[in-house]
Amino acid sequence: ASSCDQELQSALEEAKQPQKDNVFIPECAQGGLYKPVQCHPSTGYCWCVLVDTGRPIPGTSTRYEQPKCDNGARAHPTKTKDLYKGRQLQGCPGAKKNEFLTSVLDALSTDMVHAVSDPSLSSSRVSEPDPNHTLEERVVHWYFKQLDKNSSGDIGKKEIKPFKRFLRKKSKPKKCVKKFVEYCDVNNDKSLSVQELMGCLGVTKEEGKAETKKRHTPKTNTESTSSSRQ
Repeated sequence: ASSCDQELQSALEEAKQPQKDNVFIPECAQGGLYKPVQCHPSTGYCWCVLVDTGRPIPGTSTRYEQPKCDNGARAHPTKTKDLYKGRQLQGCPGAKKNEFLTSVLDALSTDMVHAVSDPSLSSSRVSEPDPNHTLEERVVHWYFKQLDKNSSGDIGKKEIKPFKRFLRKKSKPKKCVKKFVEYCDVNNDKSLSVQELMGCLGVTKEEGKAETKKRHTPKTNTESTSSSRQ
């Protein structure tokens, strides 16, 4: 997959050639990503793309108007964690950030265990966990559902408030709480997706799969086959 910057360079080179004045020239964002809206001025068409590959999203093209695009649509949403690798959490350097994330996940895990075991808490909101998820992934998905009261798939401005209260009450060091929600909001749309919550809490996908394989090694079936032969 070529980055947007590379594609832009080759498109500009091509546009210099005669009879090539209607070449599509992509618009780039930082870090080799594509802007979510791409347009072809000579035809008047605009469309939405996956920001990491530039591939058009089917059914989004419009003519002479800007389509409404998802700023964070990616071909590889599982790599959200990578977006946070170089991202600074203001007032909360490396080791402190790790301590902070651990304290948040510990507190959320405890809350989830209480919610699952206490029938008086709205147990209807505790759905059956996905067996492919690690404990940490389950915790994030469970908490996301608690916050997403209107089931819109995003935690909006009002829904983020309980999360901020929870952070102030249950996590440490306190300096890390202040800018944490802004740190989570990678695409700056003032709401959090489940991928953003996973990414900023440092929860990855890969670890879980190895663990579940270990747990489910099938028992050998030799006894039954030998007895059936007899």
